Amino acid sequence: MKWAREKRLGPTLEALSAKLQESWKEATVEQIQSWENGSAYPSFTEVKKLAVLYKRPLAVFFLDSPPSALETPPDRRTIGSKDNKDISPEGLLVIRKARRIQEISESLYEELGEKSTFKYPKYSINDDPVELADKVRADLGISVIDQFKFSNYSNFFEHLRAKIESTGIITLKSGLHDSFPIEDCRAFSFADVQPYLILVNNKDFEGPKNFSLAHELAHILVRSAGLCNNFKTFDVNGRRVDQLEVFCNKFAANFLVPKDALLSHRLLRERSKINEDEADGITERIALDFKVSKIVILRRLQVLNLVSDKIYKEKAKKWGDETPSRPKDKGGRYSLKTVLQKNGRAFSNLVLEAYQQKKISYTGVSDYLGLKRKHIQGLESLLHSNGR
Repeated sequence: MKWAREKRLGPTLEALSAKLQESWKEATVEQIQSWENGSAYPSFTEVKKLAVLYKRPLAVFFLDSPPSALETPPDRRTIGSKDNKDISPEGLLVIRKARRIQEISESLYEELGEKSTFKYPKYSINDDPVELADKVRADLGISVIDQFKFSNYSNFFEHLRAKIESTGIITLKSGLHDSFPIEDCRAFSFADVQPYLILVNNKDFEGPKNFSLAHELAHILVRSAGLCNNFKTFDVNGRRVDQLEVFCNKFAANFLVPKDALLSHRLLRERSKINEDEADGITERIALDFKVSKIVILRRLQVLNLVSDKIYKEKAKKWGDETPSRPKDKGGRYSLKTVLQKNGRAFSNLVLEAYQQKKISYTGVSDYLGLKRKHIQGLESLLHSNGR
């Protein structure tokens, strides 16, 4: 019971108290603690209520010991007062659901007689992240011209996502009933078993969501996953900073904003310096073209000596991670497009292929994709129309 509680609500009792007030007012924290330490025992009806509370099958509570399960990704969050803070119950549940999708995907590949593979070999954080970013970007065929043509951040996100999924990665986006606070993390990845998986927090700003995809791709390239929130750290400089996060940030920055493409931008041609008065306008327009946050462009300009260290520090402190647009809260509004964006094309296609080959039923499709039976055909049509 303690294992089920901590995996659902975290180690502190405050979250349990809040959940009881919300959905089981007859029970108390002290009562549940007495069940956990064996000084009292719940009735069968109370065990059923615990199963609902912790979102576990009833049978779990009758095992001799907690079931073995893959671990939560390593905590690599490194920003401010949120360091090492307990993940919220909503965040813990999303991580569990992502693991389930990874397990379902592995099972479906086996049912279809296929094997999940990742395109690239294992790299090391001792490799050059700039060279690796250039190599992978070229191999995936990500064009700067196409990147600039996208009318908004989210369209480029889906384009980038499709490229990353083509390597054999499952990508997910939180949403609908699977939302969790941005304070938990911006993204996380699994790189311990295949298919590897990336989930991006949809509550984040638009620019950082694109950075999240590239950052987590770097985690998978080195086969070292993470629960991440720090997209600002690019240098260690003697500080106690996770060198893996430094590597992944450098990879993502160069992957999304290649040096030659940046220097060729119409606003930077034949320029040797950008002064403080110009920095805001120039940085924002370039960020809109590359579909990243202003802070990423500012950092790239600093690395290329187009912006002074003084301007970088002042602007970075002022801007934080702001971007021109942030998704509006639509209150979990249901649509087929939202379902597809949440599950990604790779997982959605895998589920529908298994259904078409009669490996799973209507019920399986509905369960795996969070989709009503009557909408299955509509999702198939949406996938065939490239999700538009």
